[in-house]
Order: sequence, then structure tokens, then C-alpha cells
Amino acid sequence: MLRLAAPLIALAIAVAAGAAAPADAAEAAPVLQRTSTATGHDVSYPQCGRVLPTRGDIAVVGVNAGTGVTTNPCLAEQLAWGDAPAADGTPRLADVYVNTANPGHLGGWWPYADLTRTGIPVTNPEGTCVGAEDAACAYVYGWSIGADDVLRRGVPRAGERTWWLDVETMNTWSWDREANLAVLEGMAAAIRAVGGDVGIYSTTRQWGLIVGDAAPSSALAGAPSWTAGAITRAGALENCREPAFTPGGRTVMSQWVQDGQDHDIACRPGVVGTVPSIDGDPVVGGRLTADPGAWGPAGVGIAYRWSRDGVPIAGATSPAYAPTAEDAGAALTLQVRGTRADAPALALTSAPVVVAPAPLPSPAATSTPPIPAPPATPTATPTDTAAPTTPPSDAPSTPATPAPPSSSPAAGSDEA
Repeated sequence: MLRLAAPLIALAIAVAAGAAAPADAAEAAPVLQRTSTATGHDVSYPQCGRVLPTRGDIAVVGVNAGTGVTTNPCLAEQLAWGDAPAADGTPRLADVYVNTANPGHLGGWWPYADLTRTGIPVTNPEGTCVGAEDAACAYVYGWSIGADDVLRRGVPRAGERTWWLDVETMNTWSWDREANLAVLEGMAAAIRAVGGDVGIYSTTRQWGLIVGDAAPSSALAGAPSWTAGAITRAGALENCREPAFTPGGRTVMSQWVQDGQDHDIACRPGVVGTVPSIDGDPVVGGRLTADPGAWGPAGVGIAYRWSRDGVPIAGATSPAYAPTAEDAGAALTLQVRGTRADAPALALTSAPVVVAPAPLPSPAATSTPPIPAPPATPTATPTDTAAPTTPPSDAPSTPATPAPPSSSPAAGSDEA
């Protein structure tokens, strides 16, 4: 059974943060292995023509070229970088981010009805757009910009990605924060219409100036937050403590800028696990079972893989394995791989066990004929011998001679 490593996670996080673990806890806890926290980079049009950083656990690509109505000229190249599979062949998709704004009539296009720029009808929760710079038309504007991002910018598999709404004061915004929020809600609606997930990228200060406090009823409630503004990794980790931008949301990622490059770090801890072990009888025809150890945090997915002399065994991906004749004399190992969203995978391998051949069948039992006993030696059987008897005779018997008188008186006589 999979065990959750909650106490071990707490210890690992404390050690990783530089805190001294209690002596008794350090002695009592089993050996713990954990991944480093997921890190990576975000890139966009300023990196066009430059060598891109090595793809890390996190990759975010900018779709636009500074404003919401433009396209990043290096988008295809940068998406190929972000979508490159992991070293073990695991497929990956980069997140993307898009510029946002509420330009009103100052922009190149502003709606005058509940229709997008290309004439798609929009169901408008803010009312009816009639061309005013209000929440109703701002929602339609946002929906139109969002639809262009997912349908016209050239982002493949748009519905499978996370789309971050880049909310910064460098773009054009209204003093009407309710209308600004409506733009973002319209964009989110268009992105979600194709299946994409939506998050918010900003800083606490900029979000407060542009949107303020979104109501719990907002369509953005619960959206994850990606916070910016740090210039060191330590500062980025500190920003992970900032509250989410929207009600019910959570700060999941933080950015810092260093040496002209945007770096990103996940705010959630990585996968934590202990080395698995193999239970059972390592013999051909026996049964081996996995003891995966303790894993966490909650939500970690576990996968199993059995290997023979270091080579994965085809189809052996369940928690149990029955050694075959092919395994005789080989070393079997079990790899347990833990995965969780927003964190690099952790793969741990057990100590090997050598498989013994199947025991030889016992020879059939044979019966040994008994040795005949030697013939018995006859012995004389004792018989009862009667005392000899005198045969009867017709001769008269001789009378007995009387004994002579005693020469001495008997004791106690009366003789004087």
C-alpha cells in the first residue's frame, strides 16, 4: 500500500530550508530522497534571435509581441523549445502567456455590439455592449482578443495548455477597475471555451491598481497566480508567500529576473519519496510484490517498472511480478516513479534481488522389500512331568517298625 510521507516531507522541507532537524527526528526518519523544486524560464519576442536557455521543468512562451493584438514573430521556434520532450521521452507542453489591456476607444478596434472583431456572437454576462467604455463592451473586447490568441496566433494544442493573463501597468488600462476586470473575464471565457486553463501573472501592486479586489463571484475566482517582481531566487521564493490575486486561488509560481533572463520557480514542493523494496520469494515460479515506500505530497501518481539486469521487462509495470525461467540467475530491480503537476518526476530504484532457479522435483519414493527373517530354530517345549507312581501290587504291605523308646525323659516330665 502506498504510504503518504507527510512527516518526512516536513523534515525534508525544513532541511532544504536550512533549519536544523531535531536529533531524534533525524535518527528515527528513514532515508528520504526528494527532487529539487521545479524551475525554468519564460521567453518571448525579446529573445528572438538569441540562444534560448536550457529547457527546465518550467517553460512559458509569450504569444504576443508586447500588446494583445500582435503576434510574437518567434512563436513557432519558441514553442518548439518549450514543447521538447524530456530526456526520458516524456512529452511536455509549454505554458503560454498573453498580453492584456483595456484601451477603450484609443485602441485599434473597440466593439459596438456583442460581436467579436470577426463577427462571432458573444454571450455577455455584463449586459449589452453598445460601444461605451464600460464593463459590457470591455467584456466583448476581452473575449475577442482571447479568441484571436487561441485561434489565430498559431498556438497548437491550445486547449491543452495553461494560459497566463499578463496584467501589467505598462499596457493601457481604464480607471474603471470593474471594466478592467471584465476584459480579463472575457479573455478567460474565450480561452476556456477551447479547453484551456487560465492563470494570472502580475504583482500585488499592479494587480491592485488595475483590478483591485475581485469578488468571489468573479469568473476568475480560483485561478492560480504567477507572481513577479523579484531579482533573486530567494526573493522569488519569498514572493511565493504572497496571497493569490483572485479569491480562492493559490500562488503556484514566482519569477525573478537575473542576468537579463526571466527565471521561474514553482511555489509547491517537489515530489518526495523513499527508496522502494521488493518483498516475496525471488525464485522462478514465485511471486514478488512491491513495497513502494512513502511518497508525498498528496496527489502524487505512482508508476512501477521491473527490470532484469538493468533492462526494463516488457509489460512488467504492476506492483507484483512472477519470475520466469528467463529470470533465473538475473538481478531484478523495481523502479517506482512519482509524478505530480508542477513538479519534476522522482524515480527511485530498489536494491536488486537475484532470482534462484525453480527447485528440482523430488525423486519418486520407492519401496524397499523387507528382508525375510531367518527361519526360526525349534526349541524344546517344557512339559509337566508327573511324579512317578508305584504301580499297584497285590502283595501285602509290610507293617512299619515302631520307633524305640527315648533314652532321656522329655522336657517337662513328672519323674522325680
